[in-house]
Amino acid sequence: MISVLIPIYNFNVAKLVKDLHAQLTYANVVFEIILGDDASTQQYNNEKLTDLQGVSYFSLPENIGRAKMRNLLVEKAIHPFLLFMDCDAAVSSGLYINNYIVEISRNPAPVCIIGGVAYRLQKPNPKYYLRWYYGKKREATDADIRNRKPYKSFTSFNAVFSKSIFDLVKFDESFSTYGNEDTFFGDQLRNAQISVIHINNPLYHDGLDTNEEYLHKVETSIDNLISLLNSKKIDSNFVDENRLLATYFKCKKLKAMPTLRVYYKKYLPKIKQKILKKPSIFWLDVYKLGYLMQNL
Repeated sequence: MISVLIPIYNFNVAKLVKDLHAQLTYANVVFEIILGDDASTQQYNNEKLTDLQGVSYFSLPENIGRAKMRNLLVEKAIHPFLLFMDCDAAVSSGLYINNYIVEISRNPAPVCIIGGVAYRLQKPNPKYYLRWYYGKKREATDADIRNRKPYKSFTSFNAVFSKSIFDLVKFDESFSTYGNEDTFFGDQLRNAQISVIHINNPLYHDGLDTNEEYLHKVETSIDNLISLLNSKKIDSNFVDENRLLATYFKCKKLKAMPTLRVYYKKYLPKIKQKILKKPSIFWLDVYKLGYLMQNL
């Protein structure tokens, strides 16, 4: 009935897989768990998880990126429903699998169901604070809020797909680095008129980046956004629902670009250091806009 697909890169998924396996077994559903290692540079013996019935593992000799790995996992899956999650996730509820099974039974037609993301209550070490704080403020939102703009809130961090969806859309394999591949896939789902439903069934996001690592990923995601704009792959709906692009084009409409470019040319490096020294979502937003303006 369900294939659990977990792309792995430099992470120990033993606890995650064992928790999922126990819940799937208890639910008495037909399942498989496929672990795909994208040429990790650190070894955690994840292949030993194949001792659990229904778990398979493969490792690639070269890194192919998030989008290609997801598509490869879909090709290997044999069941009509696919449960995607990131390798740095953690189960937050004993009813996690059951909640999805109930929702699947309510939506037999091709559908995408997003469970959401949660962050631990305890503050992490300060060097991880930016990613944790951003996640709590911007990502950990109630399903009622996410369902107001279901495609804008799309993420494959924790999602169930009807496998038949992938006959119509696939993850765009031009995304070889981090950032905005999920945003673009959500837009593809909208254009294909595939329903996206959000429920409150989160996984914890435990694999926090350091402040420096996360800021680098932010820059990479904006680079991907610029590539999307230049390739003309995105439509007005995508622009309107993307906070950063909407702000950029509003500034352009108001003819504020010359003044802002002068400001950012002088202060962008200082803003970056300010964020690293004392993480702030406000200054992160300011930095994102400046990085976009300087590189677009």
